[in-house]
Amino acid sequence: AELRAQWVAFNRELKQGKLTHLEYDKDTQRLTWRKPKGENQKAREQALYEQLPYCDVADVFRFVNGQCQFLSALTPLQPRYAKKVADADSLMAVIIAQAMNHGNQVMARTSDIPYHVLESTYQQYLRQATLHVANDCISNAIAALPIFPHYSFDLDSLYGAVDGQKFGVERPTVKARYSRKYFGRGKGVVAYTLLCNHVPLNGYLIGAHEYEAHHVFDIWYRNTSDIVPSAITGDMHSINKANFAILH
Repeated sequence: AELRAQWVAFNRELKQGKLTHLEYDKDTQRLTWRKPKGENQKAREQALYEQLPYCDVADVFRFVNGQCQFLSALTPLQPRYAKKVADADSLMAVIIAQAMNHGNQVMARTSDIPYHVLESTYQQYLRQATLHVANDCISNAIAALPIFPHYSFDLDSLYGAVDGQKFGVERPTVKARYSRKYFGRGKGVVAYTLLCNHVPLNGYLIGAHEYEAHHVFDIWYRNTSDIVPSAITGDMHSINKANFAILH
């Protein structure tokens, strides 16, 4: 009796249009779920962000480093020949210079750090292995926050998402390939990334000619953070029979 009452109430609310996240197709007689559009979403977001103070990127770096000490993961490539341990300002300046695609010369002109200091810091401390360890420090610290589970849309499973983002390159590299669809007449690479609750767990560059599904298992298996997704999602480029069998 209770179940029938719930079905009747569900049917009534569906006909009245109260269930905005469900759409019934009379021709196919199927229910389709969709994400409801929030009313005045922009106004609510603006009201939230207006309460937050403006903050420099360097201050954000210092705050995050104070919480998880991720800069300590950036160890020198040649410890024996390193004259001194790189200071936090030089490491942050080099990371920002590369992330913003400015380069060390532009950063040296806009900061009080000499070019030779930035260049030596870049050559000694910034490489994929150290950046990967530093990223794990930040990811693990985020996973330990009480708000982290609230970003999941499923209470029973932790979903990870894989996708590739295309970037054009000015200089030819080993992985750069032509792709008229994405780069026109130029060359580019694909940044293949594994995300979970908006946290980048792993990522590396692949060629634009490579099929993304061939890297799904590798990017999941090589995840060294404490965040372990129980399900992997992606677009049609991440599907093949091998991934279905291995990750099922």
